[in-house]
Amino acid sequence: MASPDTTFDALVAEERLADPSFWAEWQRFAPAREFAATLLRYRAEHKLSQRALATKLGVSQPRVVKLESGEHNPEIDTIINTVRQLGVEFVLDVAPAGHRPAQVTARARKGGAIAHDDVSVVAASAV
Repeated sequence: MASPDTTFDALVAEERLADPSFWAEWQRFAPAREFAATLLRYRAEHKLSQRALATKLGVSQPRVVKLESGEHNPEIDTIINTVRQLGVEFVLDVAPAGHRPAQVTARARKGGAIAHDDVSVVAASAV
């Protein structure tokens, strides 16, 4: 059991070493976590409930719960609709591993790429 002082990053690193399948799933859902963070930041900054955000996006409140969970990669159409409705920016740049992504903003580069086995993915957002 982790001590109360253990950081989230330390817990993830520990789990990565203990379970390779965990790391594969962690990488796979990195864009979902970033998209979820975008929605959560937007809701917090605009003091919106999940229901109010759902109305703004034209989706159900349970759909917002699913998107905010970070456990399901959003479809491109969902990302596009969110950008349109909220006026936020969301960047996803996928490049071969070992290549510096060339299509991302400075903010996305600063956050770094998530290295997958055969691609590099940068997911970043600006609200």
